[in-house]
Amino acid sequence: MIKWRGYVLELKLNNTQTALCYNSAGVARFAYNNRLAIISNNYKEFKISQNANKYKIKLGTAIDWYKDLILLKKEKTWISQVSKCCGQESLRDLEQAFKRFFAKKSGYPKFKKRGQRDSFRLCGQTFIASNYAQLPILGKIRLKEKNYPIHEGKIKLSQATVSRQADRWFVSFFIKEDIETPELSQLEDISINDILGVDLGIKELAITSEGNTFKNPKAYKSHLKKLQRYQRMVSRRIKGSNNRKKAITRLSRVHKRVADIRNDTVHKLTSSLVKAKPKAIVIETLKPKNMSKNHKLASSILDSSFGKIRDTLKYKCAWARIHLIMAPTFYASSRYCSVCGHKHNELKLSDREWTCSNCGVHHDRDVNAAKNLQYYALWLMDKHSPSGKYITSLARGESSVSSTQSYACGDERLQFLTEQCSSLKQEFKLQSKYIKEFNESV
Repeated sequence: MIKWRGYVLELKLNNTQTALCYNSAGVARFAYNNRLAIISNNYKEFKISQNANKYKIKLGTAIDWYKDLILLKKEKTWISQVSKCCGQESLRDLEQAFKRFFAKKSGYPKFKKRGQRDSFRLCGQTFIASNYAQLPILGKIRLKEKNYPIHEGKIKLSQATVSRQADRWFVSFFIKEDIETPELSQLEDISINDILGVDLGIKELAITSEGNTFKNPKAYKSHLKKLQRYQRMVSRRIKGSNNRKKAITRLSRVHKRVADIRNDTVHKLTSSLVKAKPKAIVIETLKPKNMSKNHKLASSILDSSFGKIRDTLKYKCAWARIHLIMAPTFYASSRYCSVCGHKHNELKLSDREWTCSNCGVHHDRDVNAAKNLQYYALWLMDKHSPSGKYITSLARGESSVSSTQSYACGDERLQFLTEQCSSLKQEFKLQSKYIKEFNESV
């Protein structure tokens, strides 16, 4: 399968190249802000002289805007000291921002601030090799990581983006690669042993239905005291002074350290799940924005990066041809007994272990939740079972149990799923049917 794979590599700049990177980011920011200011002022003048309801203005395109930027080069000679791509690509970004604004996909474009998200994009004669990157004006720049992503020769890139994080500069780009992907498993061939339920949490970042746990590094909490100390140092420095700039750099290094720990943990977690080679992975549909309304847990919830785990797992499962199933938000996987399906309504957040009052089985809260997510996948595939006895029979490859038998055994999970999630089941079956027809046609 041909895929566009993205890479982010750190650059090893000398003093001259570092100065050029700052200047390039400054030109890109100036081109963006200058054109945005002109458009905003024209609109304000028009509102004063005309009726705003009949407002029709021709914004023009990035090409038209760049012609005006060329005229400014005679007045501001520092614009010509960097690659022309910096201004061109920045104006293209502004054009795209206005398109999204008029399509009501985002808000009105905002002005870029100096020192925040400094970046610029280059195209043309851009190459990546095993130990260097070749960029217009900047020339050959050494890479801190060698033999990655290629071992020998060099590859021409359509474009490359150079961005700053703290006091370090990175280059990001895409390379078209042929990725070996196995065939997507048919749902009829999937048994309970091929399904991996994953429960996401705060104390432990993830717990699987097999009992494997992944520790939560709690990067923000562990660096909180240092962040507070460095933030006080910034606030006590005089605005605009060199000492304040140094203090901001020290603070940004810690923030980057926190972000790197999170990213590393997410990639290790998702890679471990995919390398286990299940045919299906089930995770919860969490909404961190709503969950963070609990101010006692907001910091820990946002520090766990649930959204990034979901997004990363999506594309890794697609590459590994694994079914990724998202359980509904209101499916109380922690409260149901994974053996008999009885719901324990009195379960508190502090209760890490509990015993089912119906069947007497003792549960670990997180492992039990992961097994109930596994049950949800079985229900979608019409292989659900009301008790552990039938789950064992499914593992042996025996026939599934009917809904009437499940109701007779008092499985409250099945009652909830049948009443609340029938539309999700129909959608899943329809999607699986299209995938099967596509695979057969190929």
